Amino acid sequence: MGAFYEFVEKVTSLERSGRKITKLHIGDTNMPAPKCAKEAAEKSMQEDGSGYGSGAGLMELREKIARREKCGVENVVVGPGSKHILYALLSVLGKGKKVVFPSPHWPAYHLACEQLGLQAVPVQTSMEENWQFGELPLEGAKMLLICNPLNPTSTVYGKELVESTIESASRKNVPVVIDEAYKGLAHEPIGNYDAIRVRSFSKEFSMEGWRLGYAIAPKEIAQKIISFNQVTSTCVPIFVQKAGIACLENEKEILEGANKIWRARLKAAAEALNDAGFSYAMPQAGIYAFATHEKMEDAWEFANRALEKGVAVSAGSEFGEYGKFVRICLNQEESVLRDAILKMGECV
Repeated sequence: MGAFYEFVEKVTSLERSGRKITKLHIGDTNMPAPKCAKEAAEKSMQEDGSGYGSGAGLMELREKIARREKCGVENVVVGPGSKHILYALLSVLGKGKKVVFPSPHWPAYHLACEQLGLQAVPVQTSMEENWQFGELPLEGAKMLLICNPLNPTSTVYGKELVESTIESASRKNVPVVIDEAYKGLAHEPIGNYDAIRVRSFSKEFSMEGWRLGYAIAPKEIAQKIISFNQVTSTCVPIFVQKAGIACLENEKEILEGANKIWRARLKAAAEALNDAGFSYAMPQAGIYAFATHEKMEDAWEFANRALEKGVAVSAGSEFGEYGKFVRICLNQEESVLRDAILKMGECV
Protein backbone atom coordinates (compact mmCIF):
# COMPACT_ATOMS: atom_id res chain seq x y z
CA MET A 1 0.00 0.00 0.00
CA GLY A 2 1.37 3.43 -0.93
CA ALA A 3 1.76 6.18 1.65
CA PHE A 4 -1.18 8.04 0.10
CA TYR A 5 -3.57 5.17 0.77
CA GLU A 6 -2.10 4.64 4.25
CA PHE A 7 -2.88 8.30 4.98
CA VAL A 8 -6.45 7.79 3.73
CA GLU A 9 -6.83 4.92 6.21
CA LYS A 10 -5.37 7.07 8.99
CA VAL A 11 -7.95 9.79 8.37
CA THR A 12 -10.74 7.20 8.35
CA SER A 13 -9.49 5.77 11.64
CA LEU A 14 -9.44 9.22 13.25
CA GLU A 15 -13.01 9.82 12.11
CA ARG A 16 -14.12 6.52 13.62
CA SER A 17 -12.58 7.62 16.92
CA GLY A 18 -14.80 10.70 16.90
CA ARG A 19 -12.45 13.34 15.46
CA LYS A 20 -14.04 15.90 13.14
CA ILE A 21 -11.89 16.15 10.01
CA THR A 22 -12.35 18.45 7.01
CA LYS A 23 -11.41 15.97 4.29
CA LEU A 24 -9.58 17.72 1.45
CA HIS A 25 -7.19 14.81 0.88
CA ILE A 26 -9.17 12.52 -1.39
CA GLY A 27 -10.90 13.10 -4.71
CA ASP A 28 -14.43 12.70 -3.43
CA THR A 29 -16.75 15.33 -4.87
CA ASN A 30 -18.83 15.35 -1.68
CA MET A 31 -21.95 15.81 -3.81
CA PRO A 32 -24.89 13.42 -4.13
CA ALA A 33 -25.25 11.34 -7.26
CA PRO A 34 -27.79 12.83 -9.68
CA LYS A 35 -31.41 12.14 -8.81
CA CYS A 36 -31.99 10.64 -12.26
CA ALA A 37 -29.16 8.14 -11.65
CA LYS A 38 -30.60 6.99 -8.34
CA GLU A 39 -34.08 6.67 -9.80
CA ALA A 40 -32.81 4.68 -12.79
CA ALA A 41 -30.81 2.35 -10.54
CA GLU A 42 -33.80 1.77 -8.25
CA LYS A 43 -36.10 1.07 -11.20
CA SER A 44 -33.58 -1.39 -12.62
CA MET A 45 -33.25 -3.23 -9.30
CA GLN A 46 -37.04 -3.44 -8.97
CA GLU A 47 -37.09 -4.96 -12.44
CA ASP A 48 -34.44 -7.50 -11.34
CA GLY A 49 -31.52 -5.78 -13.01
CA SER A 50 -29.12 -7.76 -10.84
CA GLY A 51 -28.11 -10.57 -13.17
CA TYR A 52 -24.96 -10.94 -15.24
CA GLY A 53 -24.33 -8.56 -18.11
CA SER A 54 -21.86 -8.38 -20.97
CA GLY A 55 -18.17 -7.83 -20.27
CA ALA A 56 -18.34 -5.07 -22.89
CA GLY A 57 -21.21 -3.27 -21.19
CA LEU A 58 -24.90 -2.83 -21.96
CA MET A 59 -25.43 -2.08 -25.63
CA GLU A 60 -27.77 0.81 -24.78
CA LEU A 61 -25.08 2.47 -22.66
CA ARG A 62 -22.36 1.82 -25.24
CA GLU A 63 -24.52 3.38 -27.96
CA LYS A 64 -25.05 6.51 -25.87
CA ILE A 65 -21.32 6.71 -25.15
CA ALA A 66 -20.56 6.27 -28.86
CA ARG A 67 -22.80 9.23 -29.67
CA ARG A 68 -21.18 11.28 -26.89
CA GLU A 69 -17.68 10.48 -28.13
CA LYS A 70 -18.48 10.43 -31.87
CA CYS A 71 -17.07 6.94 -32.41
CA GLY A 72 -18.27 3.47 -33.34
CA VAL A 73 -19.97 1.36 -30.69
CA GLU A 74 -17.39 -1.36 -31.33
CA ASN A 75 -14.79 1.05 -29.94
CA VAL A 76 -16.60 1.45 -26.59
CA VAL A 77 -15.94 -0.76 -23.57
CA VAL A 78 -17.59 -0.22 -20.19
CA GLY A 79 -15.79 -1.17 -16.99
CA PRO A 80 -16.04 -0.82 -13.20
CA GLY A 81 -14.33 2.56 -13.03
CA SER A 82 -11.55 4.13 -15.08
CA LYS A 83 -8.89 2.80 -12.67
CA HIS A 84 -9.89 -0.77 -13.55
CA ILE A 85 -9.69 0.01 -17.26
CA LEU A 86 -6.28 1.69 -16.95
CA TYR A 87 -5.04 -1.35 -15.03
CA ALA A 88 -6.36 -3.59 -17.81
CA LEU A 89 -4.45 -1.58 -20.42
CA LEU A 90 -1.24 -1.73 -18.38
CA SER A 91 -1.62 -5.44 -17.65
CA VAL A 92 -1.15 -6.50 -21.27
CA LEU A 93 2.25 -4.80 -21.69
CA GLY A 94 4.45 -7.40 -19.98
CA LYS A 95 6.94 -7.15 -17.13
CA GLY A 96 9.78 -4.68 -17.46
CA LYS A 97 8.10 -2.62 -20.16
CA LYS A 98 8.47 1.17 -20.00
CA VAL A 99 5.47 3.39 -19.24
CA VAL A 100 5.98 7.15 -19.54
CA PHE A 101 3.76 9.79 -17.95
CA PRO A 102 4.10 13.49 -17.08
CA SER A 103 4.42 14.22 -13.39
CA PRO A 104 2.99 15.25 -10.97
CA HIS A 105 0.69 12.30 -11.50
CA TRP A 106 -2.04 10.26 -9.85
CA PRO A 107 -0.36 7.75 -7.46
CA ALA A 108 -2.29 4.84 -8.99
CA TYR A 109 -0.11 5.16 -12.11
CA HIS A 110 3.18 4.29 -10.49
CA LEU A 111 1.59 1.90 -7.98
CA ALA A 112 -0.06 -0.10 -10.78
CA CYS A 113 3.22 -0.19 -12.69
CA GLU A 114 5.01 -1.41 -9.57
CA GLN A 115 2.42 -4.13 -8.98
CA LEU A 116 2.61 -5.31 -12.60
CA GLY A 117 6.41 -5.22 -12.77
CA LEU A 118 6.45 -2.37 -15.28
CA GLN A 119 9.06 0.39 -15.48
CA ALA A 120 7.34 3.66 -14.54
CA VAL A 121 9.03 6.73 -16.05
CA PRO A 122 7.52 9.91 -14.55
CA VAL A 123 8.66 13.09 -16.33
CA GLN A 124 9.00 16.10 -14.07
CA THR A 125 7.25 19.40 -14.84
CA SER A 126 7.11 22.67 -12.91
CA MET A 127 4.57 25.10 -11.54
CA GLU A 128 6.48 27.94 -13.22
CA GLU A 129 5.67 26.36 -16.60
CA ASN A 130 2.05 25.81 -15.56
CA TRP A 131 2.79 22.07 -15.34
CA GLN A 132 3.03 21.75 -19.15
CA PHE A 133 5.42 19.01 -20.27
CA GLY A 134 8.18 19.25 -22.86
CA GLU A 135 9.84 16.50 -24.88
CA LEU A 136 9.13 13.06 -23.44
CA PRO A 137 11.56 10.09 -23.38
CA LEU A 138 9.52 7.81 -25.63
CA GLU A 139 12.33 5.68 -27.07
CA GLY A 140 11.62 2.08 -26.09
CA ALA A 141 8.38 2.97 -24.32
CA LYS A 142 5.34 0.70 -24.60
CA MET A 143 2.82 3.28 -23.43
CA LEU A 144 2.47 7.02 -22.91
CA LEU A 145 -0.11 7.86 -20.27
CA ILE A 146 -1.45 11.42 -20.08
CA CYS A 147 -4.02 12.70 -17.57
CA ASN A 148 -5.96 15.63 -19.05
CA PRO A 149 -7.14 17.59 -17.06
CA LEU A 150 -4.31 16.66 -14.74
CA ASN A 151 -4.73 15.19 -11.30
CA PRO A 152 -3.36 16.71 -9.00
CA THR A 153 -2.95 20.22 -10.48
CA SER A 154 -6.18 20.61 -12.52
CA THR A 155 -4.03 21.74 -15.45
CA VAL A 156 -5.35 21.36 -19.00
CA TYR A 157 -2.65 20.57 -21.54
CA GLY A 158 -2.61 22.73 -24.65
CA LYS A 159 -4.21 21.30 -27.81
CA GLU A 160 -1.08 21.75 -29.92
CA LEU A 161 1.06 20.10 -27.24
CA VAL A 162 -1.18 17.05 -26.99
CA GLU A 163 -1.57 16.64 -30.76
CA SER A 164 2.16 17.00 -31.45
CA THR A 165 2.93 14.53 -28.66
CA ILE A 166 0.49 11.99 -30.10
CA GLU A 167 2.11 12.41 -33.53
CA SER A 168 5.58 11.95 -32.05
CA ALA A 169 4.48 8.85 -30.15
CA SER A 170 2.87 7.42 -33.28
CA ARG A 171 6.14 7.76 -35.19
CA LYS A 172 7.80 5.72 -32.44
CA ASN A 173 4.93 3.18 -32.33
CA VAL A 174 4.08 4.13 -28.76
CA PRO A 175 0.35 3.89 -27.94
CA VAL A 176 -1.06 6.93 -26.13
CA VAL A 177 -3.65 6.57 -23.39
CA ILE A 178 -5.41 9.72 -22.17
CA ASP A 179 -7.06 9.58 -18.76
CA GLU A 180 -10.02 11.96 -19.10
CA ALA A 181 -11.64 11.43 -15.70
CA TYR A 182 -12.06 15.20 -15.25
CA LYS A 183 -12.78 16.21 -18.85
CA GLY A 184 -16.36 17.35 -18.26
CA LEU A 185 -15.16 19.62 -15.43
CA ALA A 186 -12.70 21.60 -17.57
CA HIS A 187 -13.39 25.34 -17.71
CA GLU A 188 -13.03 25.28 -21.50
CA PRO A 189 -14.08 22.40 -23.80
CA ILE A 190 -11.46 19.75 -24.59
CA GLY A 191 -11.63 18.03 -27.96
CA ASN A 192 -11.44 14.32 -28.73
CA TYR A 193 -7.85 13.32 -29.40
CA ASP A 194 -6.75 10.45 -31.64
CA ALA A 195 -5.69 8.18 -28.79
CA ILE A 196 -7.05 5.54 -26.45
CA ARG A 197 -9.23 7.56 -24.10
CA VAL A 198 -10.54 6.53 -20.70
CA ARG A 199 -13.39 8.34 -18.96
CA SER A 200 -15.20 8.00 -15.66
CA PHE A 201 -18.59 8.81 -14.16
CA SER A 202 -16.99 9.31 -10.73
CA LYS A 203 -16.14 13.00 -10.80
CA GLU A 204 -18.31 14.40 -13.60
CA PHE A 205 -21.46 12.80 -12.19
CA SER A 206 -20.45 12.45 -8.50
CA MET A 207 -20.69 8.65 -8.69
CA GLU A 208 -17.36 7.68 -7.12
CA GLY A 209 -18.61 4.60 -5.30
CA TRP A 210 -20.76 3.36 -8.17
CA ARG A 211 -17.64 2.31 -10.12
CA LEU A 212 -18.49 3.12 -13.71
CA GLY A 213 -16.14 4.13 -16.49
CA TYR A 214 -15.38 3.38 -20.10
CA ALA A 215 -12.69 3.32 -22.77
CA ILE A 216 -12.66 4.50 -26.36
CA ALA A 217 -10.15 2.30 -28.16
CA PRO A 218 -9.37 0.52 -31.43
CA LYS A 219 -11.36 -2.69 -31.74
CA GLU A 220 -8.43 -5.00 -30.96
CA ILE A 221 -7.57 -3.04 -27.80
CA ALA A 222 -11.23 -2.91 -26.81
CA GLN A 223 -11.37 -6.69 -27.03
CA LYS A 224 -8.42 -7.01 -24.64
CA ILE A 225 -10.22 -4.84 -22.09
CA ILE A 226 -13.36 -6.96 -22.51
CA SER A 227 -11.31 -10.12 -21.87
CA PHE A 228 -9.83 -8.53 -18.74
CA ASN A 229 -13.33 -7.65 -17.54
CA GLN A 230 -14.53 -11.19 -18.15
CA VAL A 231 -11.84 -12.79 -15.96
CA THR A 232 -11.91 -10.16 -13.19
CA SER A 233 -15.11 -8.20 -12.56
CA THR A 234 -17.25 -10.14 -15.09
CA CYS A 235 -19.39 -7.06 -15.73
CA VAL A 236 -20.53 -3.77 -14.28
CA PRO A 237 -23.83 -4.30 -12.41
CA ILE A 238 -26.73 -3.65 -14.76
CA PHE A 239 -28.44 -1.20 -12.39
CA VAL A 240 -25.24 0.88 -12.27
CA GLN A 241 -25.12 0.99 -16.06
CA LYS A 242 -28.77 2.05 -16.16
CA ALA A 243 -27.81 4.92 -13.85
CA GLY A 244 -25.05 5.84 -16.29
CA ILE A 245 -27.55 5.94 -19.15
CA ALA A 246 -29.71 8.35 -17.16
CA CYS A 247 -26.70 10.59 -16.52
CA LEU A 248 -25.84 10.81 -20.21
CA GLU A 249 -29.45 11.60 -21.05
CA ASN A 250 -29.27 14.53 -18.61
CA GLU A 251 -25.59 15.37 -19.08
CA LYS A 252 -25.89 19.05 -20.02
CA GLU A 253 -27.98 19.98 -16.99
CA ILE A 254 -25.88 17.88 -14.59
CA LEU A 255 -22.51 19.21 -15.73
CA GLU A 256 -23.68 22.82 -15.84
CA GLY A 257 -24.80 22.51 -12.23
CA ALA A 258 -21.63 20.75 -11.12
CA ASN A 259 -19.32 23.23 -12.84
CA LYS A 260 -21.13 26.17 -11.28
CA ILE A 261 -20.40 24.68 -7.85
CA TRP A 262 -16.75 23.89 -8.66
CA ARG A 263 -16.12 27.41 -9.99
CA ALA A 264 -17.52 28.94 -6.79
CA ARG A 265 -15.40 26.62 -4.67
CA LEU A 266 -12.28 27.44 -6.68
CA LYS A 267 -12.88 31.17 -6.27
CA ALA A 268 -13.18 30.79 -2.50
CA ALA A 269 -10.15 28.50 -2.31
CA ALA A 270 -7.99 30.79 -4.44
CA GLU A 271 -8.79 33.78 -2.23
CA ALA A 272 -7.95 31.79 0.90
CA LEU A 273 -4.73 30.40 -0.58
CA ASN A 274 -3.65 33.91 -1.48
CA ASP A 275 -4.49 35.20 2.00
CA ALA A 276 -2.57 32.33 3.62
CA GLY A 277 0.52 32.93 1.48
CA PHE A 278 0.38 29.82 -0.70
CA SER A 279 1.60 29.69 -4.32
CA TYR A 280 -0.10 27.67 -7.05
CA ALA A 281 -0.89 27.61 -10.76
CA MET A 282 -4.54 28.55 -11.24
CA PRO A 283 -6.57 25.37 -11.88
CA GLN A 284 -8.21 25.11 -15.30
CA ALA A 285 -10.71 22.46 -14.23
CA GLY A 286 -12.29 20.98 -11.12
CA ILE A 287 -11.49 19.60 -8.60
CA TYR A 288 -8.02 20.19 -7.11
CA ALA A 289 -5.45 22.84 -6.31
CA PHE A 290 -1.76 21.90 -6.00
CA ALA A 291 -0.12 24.44 -3.74
CA THR A 292 3.15 25.20 -1.99
CA HIS A 293 4.39 27.74 0.55
CA GLU A 294 7.81 29.34 0.83
CA LYS A 295 8.05 28.05 4.41
CA MET A 296 7.00 24.48 3.61
CA GLU A 297 9.96 22.11 3.94
CA ASP A 298 8.33 18.69 4.00
CA ALA A 299 4.83 18.01 2.70
CA TRP A 300 4.24 14.95 4.89
CA GLU A 301 5.21 16.84 8.04
CA PHE A 302 2.91 19.65 6.94
CA ALA A 303 0.05 17.24 6.19
CA ASN A 304 0.35 15.69 9.64
CA ARG A 305 0.41 19.11 11.33
CA ALA A 306 -2.67 20.11 9.36
CA LEU A 307 -4.36 16.86 10.37
CA GLU A 308 -3.77 17.75 14.02
CA LYS A 309 -5.78 20.91 13.32
CA GLY A 310 -8.55 18.84 11.75
CA VAL A 311 -7.70 19.35 8.06
CA ALA A 312 -6.65 16.46 5.81
CA VAL A 313 -4.65 17.21 2.65
CA SER A 314 -2.47 15.01 0.46
CA ALA A 315 1.32 15.37 0.47
CA GLY A 316 2.72 16.28 -2.93
CA SER A 317 5.44 13.65 -2.62
CA GLU A 318 2.78 11.04 -3.38
CA PHE A 319 2.34 12.57 -6.83
CA GLY A 320 6.02 12.55 -7.78
CA GLU A 321 9.06 14.56 -6.70
CA TYR A 322 6.99 17.33 -5.18
CA GLY A 323 7.77 17.16 -1.48
CA LYS A 324 7.01 20.84 -0.90
CA PHE A 325 3.50 20.76 -2.38
CA VAL A 326 0.12 19.57 -1.17
CA ARG A 327 -2.97 18.61 -3.13
CA ILE A 328 -6.19 20.18 -1.91
CA CYS A 329 -9.52 18.78 -3.05
CA LEU A 330 -12.07 21.57 -3.34
CA ASN A 331 -14.89 19.36 -2.13
CA GLN A 332 -16.39 21.51 0.63
CA GLU A 333 -18.68 24.52 0.74
CA GLU A 334 -16.89 27.83 0.23
CA SER A 335 -16.89 28.88 3.90
CA VAL A 336 -15.59 25.49 5.04
CA LEU A 337 -12.88 25.55 2.37
CA ARG A 338 -11.77 29.01 3.38
CA ASP A 339 -11.57 28.13 7.08
CA ALA A 340 -9.66 24.92 6.35
CA ILE A 341 -7.12 26.64 4.11
CA LEU A 342 -6.53 29.41 6.64
CA LYS A 343 -5.89 26.70 9.26
CA MET A 344 -3.37 25.20 6.83
CA GLY A 345 -1.65 28.56 6.70
CA GLU A 346 -1.03 28.29 10.44
CA CYS A 347 0.88 25.02 9.92
CA VAL A 348 3.84 26.31 7.89
